[in-house]
Amino acid sequence: MHILVHIMLKIPVPRFRPFSWLATHRRVRLGLAAAIIVFSLYSVFGFLVLPYIIRSQIENAASDKLQRTATVDAVKVNPFAWTIAMQGMKLMAQDGKSVFASIEDIHLNLSSESLVHLAPVIETLRVSTPTVHLARTDAHRYNFDDILEALARQPASEEPARFAINNIRIERGRIEFEDRPAKAKHVVADLQLGVPFISSLPSHVQIHVEPLISATINNTPVRIEGKARPFAIPRDAVIDLRLDDLDLTRFIEYLPVKPNIKVPSARLQVNLSASFVQPEGKPAALVLNGSTVLKSLQITEPDGKPVLKLQELKVDLLDASVLGNRFDIARVALRGAQAEARRGPDGKASWQRLMPAAAASPATSTRKATSRQAGTQVSIDEVDIQDVSLRYSDAQPSRPMQAEVDKFNVSVRKVSIDTEKKLVSVAEVRSDSANVLMRLDKATKAAATTQTAQANPARTPEDKALTITTPRPEKNYAVTIGRVRIDNWSTRLEDRNHAEPAVTSVSPLALSLQGISTATDAAPAQIDVKAGVNKGGQLSASGKIGFMPFVSTLAIDLKAVDLLPVQRYVTDRINLRLTRANLTTSGKLQLSTRKDGALAGGYQGDATIANLATVDKLSGNEFLRWKSLAVGGMDVQLAPFSFKANQVALNDFFARVIIDPSGRINLQDIVRGDAEAQPSLTVSRTTKPAVSGTTAAQTADQKPKTAPPPIAIGKLTLQGGRVRFTDNFIRPNYTATLSSLGGTVTDLSSNNAAGARVDLRGEVSNAPLSVTGRINPLRGDLLLDIQANVRGMELAPLSAYSGRHIGYGIEKGKLSFEVAYKVEARQLTAHNRLILEQLTFGDKVDSPSATKLPVQFAVALLRDRNGVIDVNLPIGGSLDDPQFSIGAILVKVIGNVILKAVTQPFALLGAAFGGGEQLSAMDFEPGRALISGSAEEKLKSLAKALNERPGLKLDIAGRVDPDSDTPALKKVSVERKVRSLKARDLATRGETANPGSVVVQPGEYRDLLTRAYRDENFAKPRNVLGLPKSLSTEEMEQLMIANAEIDNDDLLALGNQRAQAAKNWLQKTGQVPAERIFIVAPKIGGERKGSRADFSLR
Repeated sequence: MHILVHIMLKIPVPRFRPFSWLATHRRVRLGLAAAIIVFSLYSVFGFLVLPYIIRSQIENAASDKLQRTATVDAVKVNPFAWTIAMQGMKLMAQDGKSVFASIEDIHLNLSSESLVHLAPVIETLRVSTPTVHLARTDAHRYNFDDILEALARQPASEEPARFAINNIRIERGRIEFEDRPAKAKHVVADLQLGVPFISSLPSHVQIHVEPLISATINNTPVRIEGKARPFAIPRDAVIDLRLDDLDLTRFIEYLPVKPNIKVPSARLQVNLSASFVQPEGKPAALVLNGSTVLKSLQITEPDGKPVLKLQELKVDLLDASVLGNRFDIARVALRGAQAEARRGPDGKASWQRLMPAAAASPATSTRKATSRQAGTQVSIDEVDIQDVSLRYSDAQPSRPMQAEVDKFNVSVRKVSIDTEKKLVSVAEVRSDSANVLMRLDKATKAAATTQTAQANPARTPEDKALTITTPRPEKNYAVTIGRVRIDNWSTRLEDRNHAEPAVTSVSPLALSLQGISTATDAAPAQIDVKAGVNKGGQLSASGKIGFMPFVSTLAIDLKAVDLLPVQRYVTDRINLRLTRANLTTSGKLQLSTRKDGALAGGYQGDATIANLATVDKLSGNEFLRWKSLAVGGMDVQLAPFSFKANQVALNDFFARVIIDPSGRINLQDIVRGDAEAQPSLTVSRTTKPAVSGTTAAQTADQKPKTAPPPIAIGKLTLQGGRVRFTDNFIRPNYTATLSSLGGTVTDLSSNNAAGARVDLRGEVSNAPLSVTGRINPLRGDLLLDIQANVRGMELAPLSAYSGRHIGYGIEKGKLSFEVAYKVEARQLTAHNRLILEQLTFGDKVDSPSATKLPVQFAVALLRDRNGVIDVNLPIGGSLDDPQFSIGAILVKVIGNVILKAVTQPFALLGAAFGGGEQLSAMDFEPGRALISGSAEEKLKSLAKALNERPGLKLDIAGRVDPDSDTPALKKVSVERKVRSLKARDLATRGETANPGSVVVQPGEYRDLLTRAYRDENFAKPRNVLGLPKSLSTEEMEQLMIANAEIDNDDLLALGNQRAQAAKNWLQKTGQVPAERIFIVAPKIGGERKGSRADFSLR
């Protein structure tokens, strides 16, 4: 055209030189040369070098990763068309001789978008004539098992794969499956597969392949086609997949691993649409929607034991993005499921035996914990579970149990699961029916011990699977549930680990939870519970509860909850049997976990244990009961423990209290130690239990010396109490009934140094009883200052008891006593005053257990003129003395009083009325029977005692000492003769005088003595004239005394005179009735010499 214009215009045409400019541009020449070189190198690399690299990489990768030989006949690369073609690809079998898989030709076309994404983006992939030879060599063993194992050993990739493959087409495929055990062969021929795209990246490749699955299976043609809309935005393709009533049991044998189960029945129904979608600017996606139904599923163990029976499980998919790891499910419906699980005596669970343990691979154990896995998101609009039954049994000897759940229905709405963020969200969970039964069977401890001993030395893989560890994940799943509602549940717990099964039933149970979250420091959820407990009881709870960390604040309301099930859990450790009791309480429960994991918190409110009744396990006799024990203003705290109560009231109660011969009270035997025998709480023991000194010492050494926990009770009120009390420690034993007990104990506290004030009133055998003072048994150092008294208790009802132990029945009498106990600085000071009024014994009773002491005499000795016996028994000692016992000392003191009354009666009277032990005898001057001044004082004390003890009688015996009384009597005979002469002189003068009372004056004594000397008939000294010699007064006395004759009768007469003198004084001056005084035969000499009168009481 350019030349033609010049010709027409007759313009000279310039000479055309197309590359003449290169001669003048050196840089252009160099650039062009470089481009030609690069082009040449690119061509050489693409056409010649790259095919070799691709071929060697494929062969080497197959050998390294699959441990099999792989070959490729030819690889062709067109670097300008971005195409790769491979022919003759083969993967050999494990033996290296036969071909496992082959592909005649692979052709793929890369897209320029690969440069943009720096990842492979394939526009077209065509696979021609792929052939695979599969074989089942043995039951659940295949000729590709080694490939699966090799792939399992590969480490996981840290990043998800990035790729996009479009327009995938497989042509003339063939799969041959040889089932050698079954001697069968299955062939899938003429396999045609069309996949529009598979992508994890956004791409803009034109789609011209429509979804297609076509094949001939065992000469039966199968063809599934879809529709593609390549020009739609977004691009998509759809395949509909429908399976009606497919029998899955035919495919169980072809699983790659052998499950230890049998599947008698399983049918599958599929109605799905698979959509290949690629939104604008986003990665391609494979989306499934439709429904899948699994029906008539039955799974059993190899021996036929049922595992799972499922009537129907239906899943309705909204959009399940397989490649995008997002599954939107409209509804999951499960109906008619029955599941059973068992654990055998060896500890192996049935579910552990269902599938074989996977072989551990080194690569699996060394995978990096930080590898990132693509998160999965699941949303479910509704889950509907109806008519489900669950069974679980555990036959382990250490903890056999059975659990059942029947008629279980539950509906769940709006479930959302995000595995990447580890979030689970549920809008609502609702269940309106379930019957729950749990039965704990009796454990065989010996078998459990043997099993543990045998299992510990060599653990099996199954044992390891049972080990529960607590790993520390980077982040725990956070679960949030908007609302949980449970109605009409029925639960029953049967614990047969005890002699009598413990049964607890909770029905109907209603539970409501709102705002549940396990996220750390999330707001607590609102919880409301209402339930019937053990038929007659009612439980109501409302408040807040949190989970991470655990914290709860609940308002609790229990009404008449039966406590009998609690008996079964403590029956092996207590010696009583609970026959009736119920608990009512209302308050606030606060619990939380501390940083160290301990449970802290407490309970504040009121509680009442009503209608409690217990009996002795051995005898069946009533032991303890009450109408109500009410605790008001209670505050119980945990970690550390403390207990406070404003008031405690015990009404209408009865207790059987017994003290055994060792001084141990039966209340201490309510709880039994591990090695202790089971004693009776209501049957008296008359012998001491055998306790070795070593055991007692060890027990004492093992007592904890820690401070008591803080306990405070503002006011304890007792009303309408009755206690039957038996004391086998004191001899003789006795039994008494305390009734109408009532009163208060105020300010009872382990921190109260002043002690609690005690004011109790009651009756003992209809006699008034009162106890007042202060006591603090909660402190480590005992504080006690108590006064108690009983007035006018009738003794006649104790006649049988008295006859058995004393030997006499009681016709009448009243008992009163006053006791005062005070403990300060571990020192006890006690005063016991015993008063018996009008005690009258009946006839003697022949009893082998009766005392041999003269009881009648002791009573007469102690009883005053008013018929009252008043005895004071002081006691003192240190509580730290291991030999110190209040009861033992009291018995000893009482025994000493009685023994002293029998053996030393005058000492007892002397202590009470003066004179001491000397009241037992009265001294006389030798040879005389006159009462001296000191003797008269003794007689006064003796007369007073006899008048105060009208039941006593006195025997008087004169005692003569020959050694002292004989010479004294001789002298007295001289004095008597002198007085007789004066009396005769007075009589001649007409004066009446008694020789015994005549007083001889000193001036007249010599004359009267001389006359008496002359009247004596013994030989007298004479002078030289033979006349009686004149003697001095002393010489005459000595001669008369020497010649006086005293015989045994004179001594006996002196003894009688002395006894008579004492009797006369007591009778006349002391006003003691004569019928109570008796003179007994006099005593001469003996071991107890002396001139006296001896007294004895009877």
